[in-house]
This record gives sequence, C-alpha cells and structure tokens, in this order.
Amino acid sequence: MLTICQEILDRVVAHAVEHYPNEACGFLIGEKGQDSVTEFMPAKNVYDEMHARYPETYPRTSKTAYLIDPKEQQKIFDETEKGDQQVKAVYHSHTDHDAYFSEEDRLVAAPWGEPMYPGVSYIVVSIRDRKLKEINEFSWDETKKEFMERKLM
Repeated sequence: MLTICQEILDRVVAHAVEHYPNEACGFLIGEKGQDSVTEFMPAKNVYDEMHARYPETYPRTSKTAYLIDPKEQQKIFDETEKGDQQVKAVYHSHTDHDAYFSEEDRLVAAPWGEPMYPGVSYIVVSIRDRKLKEINEFSWDETKKEFMERKLM
C-alpha cells in the first residue's frame, strides 16, 4: 500500500473536479524502493477522441470511461524508470459513481489475470456534484491473486 501525502491527494482531487463531469486520469510517481508518492502527473483522457474515431470499439464517452494515450503512458513509464523514480499508481476518477474498481478497470489493469504493471496500484476518486466523495486504492495481492481495496479518504 502507498503512502500519499495530503498535498498530492488534494492535487488529484482538484484535477478530478476540474474535469468533472468527465473522468480525469494521471499517474502518481515516487522513488524506487519506497512506498511513498512524491509527485502527481496528470494525463489527458483521450477516450472521447477514440470514441469519435472508433465508436464500436470505444462505445462510451469520457463521462464514464478513461483512456490514457498509450504512447504518453509508455513515455511516463520510460522516463521515470531512467532515473531514481517509478510509477507508483495510475489514477482515474469516477464521476457521480462510487470509487470502486470496475470490471473494465480490472480488465485493463490485469488483462491476463496478472497485473500488467506489477507493483503499480490503482487509485479511484469518486466525485459527485464537483465534490469529493471518496478515494480508494486498489493494489495486487500476490498471495490472493486479486486486487485488494484500501480506503484513502
């Protein structure tokens, strides 16, 4: 489980509120070998762009889904790995819904039943009417072979 200071949580919430009623997304970064987060890195939700181009493949909109450009995501992972940092979590918001790890969230995080990014947690922020409802962290438990939930706020 991650240690995330209030300042970074506040930045994540502000980002989610700013993009409401659409889902927001980004990354939490920290030093290698540590469980603490030292940086918040917002990302652009490109789901609407993909929906416009490929509506059958991407049937929803950014009000109920998020997608980080895979090139941008890979760039973030590569850049942090070059130094003393690494991606600690991928974050996204749920607008007008609870902070749960949906079936689609699980499929994206572990498409073959194992995490795509071992050691990376997933933070889900619930925003209702532009206000924070809750924040939960979902991290992979290797012994149970499933994502475990922890309430952050």
